Parts: sequence; structure tokens; C-alpha cells
Amino acid sequence: MRLPTVPLAGARVHAKSIQSLDGGMAANAAVAAARFGARTHFVGAVGTDAESTAFLAALHTEGISTDHTSREGFLSYAVILVDGKGERAVISQDDSLDTPRLASFLAQIEPGAGHWVYIDGYRWDREWLIEPDGLNIVVDVDGALEKEHIVRAARASRHLLGSYKTFMNTCGFSEQELGDLAESFGTTIVVTRGEAGLTLLEPGSEPWHAPAFPAQVVDDTGAGDCFAGIYIASLAAGTSSREAALTASGGASLSCLSHGARAAPRAKEVHALMANVNTSPNLQK
Repeated sequence: MRLPTVPLAGARVHAKSIQSLDGGMAANAAVAAARFGARTHFVGAVGTDAESTAFLAALHTEGISTDHTSREGFLSYAVILVDGKGERAVISQDDSLDTPRLASFLAQIEPGAGHWVYIDGYRWDREWLIEPDGLNIVVDVDGALEKEHIVRAARASRHLLGSYKTFMNTCGFSEQELGDLAESFGTTIVVTRGEAGLTLLEPGSEPWHAPAFPAQVVDDTGAGDCFAGIYIASLAAGTSSREAALTASGGASLSCLSHGARAAPRAKEVHALMANVNTSPNLQK
């Protein structure tokens, strides 16, 4: 829903437009990764209804396999409120990808085979028996609500992604605490800061800061998911964490130029933007 402003309690606001679009954190990230050139699978749980079929068909169009997706659940929905500045508020419904389904899938992955696994931040309010050895697990913690949720995710993952709002405002971490967490578990942590750029915390290294790419934001819905997809695709291609984060930041900025949660750019668009990084006075690595 596109609104002049996000309403406060008791307010009445007329929507400028209302659209039904595909979304979902992992699905959006899968689309971004596929458009960047990665061979991608979506693992989720949906229903047998027409809307679920259309949801999967949209992923197939992007070249994404859904062979491991269960159709014994239901298709979840979210309401996205986008204001006149392109910023959004989200009202989301939990999905039907339960712990046993996901644990079963993870058990099928051959350790050391080079696969990268993305898991969203809504899963970490419960203890999981995840053995990270040999698995390249990346968690986007947006959706986590407490410090302990992020600690669990960090323990299980090689890379932890999330917004400043989630890490600092919602869960109460300081940058020093996140750096200590990275050292404790050997996990690389990326904090995205919107217009303020990003901070990357790698074990054994000083915090690394990168500025944001300037963009006239139309809609920032799904920008974090786009970041995650391109970051993982870059890592899978052998790129360093810093280069992957910078490339993902550029891709996320391009996604904000269009409406919808799946506005991730194609690889050639991202590469064209990145070609200018070293020549721009505002975007030095």
C-alpha cells in the first residue's frame, strides 16, 4: 500500500495505490542471487492453492528451483506500507516452514560441497540443532527480536547480516559487542545502515566501514533481501567479504529505484555501477 504517510494509531489515511506482489525475505534474496548469476534453490513451505502455484511459478521464471519446497503448508502474507519518501513499514505473518522441515533439508546438504544456505531471522526464537561445520550458512537477522536470537544465529552461521535497526535499536547491541560476537564464533557480521552505508566486522580485523551509494529512493522494500542475495552470490563466486558487501550495497541501492520487493538488478547493472566506484570521490573503498 502506497500512502502519503504511515498512519499512527486511530488515524485514517487514503492509499494512493494498493498492489498484490510477490515477496518473502528468502524468496526475494533467491531472486537477487539468481539475477546476479548464482544457481539458486528456494526451500520453503506453501500450499496447494492457486496463489501458491503462482508464487512458485514466479520463482521458476527467474530460473530458481523449488524442488525442495513443501506444499503441505500455506502461503503467508505481509502488508507493506510505503510512505511518500519510499520508506516502508511491514506487518508480516509467520510462514509454515517449521523447524523439522528446515532441519531435514539441512541434513541433506553434503558438507564441504560448496553450497551456501540463507536462513532468515524469524527462525531464531527457538533452539536449533544445526551443525555449521562444513555448511556455509548465512543468516539475515532482520526479524530477530532479542539478543539471544542473534547469538544463536551467530553460533550457527559463517556470515550474519542485518540492519542497524535490528542489531542496535531492537536487540540492543553495541558495535563492540558485535565485534566480540564475531570473534567468539568466527562469524563475519555485516551491519547495513541505510544512507550511512555499512559496517563489516570480520574476526581478527578492525571494523571496516563503507559509505552508501547515493540513490533517489522510490521504494526500499526488499533492499535488505537484495543485499543478502547479491552478497551470498558474490561469496559463492569466491569474492572477499568486503568486496561482496560493497557489491551488495550497490545492488541494493539500485533496487530502491523501482517499486516492489523484487526489484533486484541484473548482474550487468551492478557491474556497471561498481565500475565507477574507484572514480567517485564519495565511494572510495
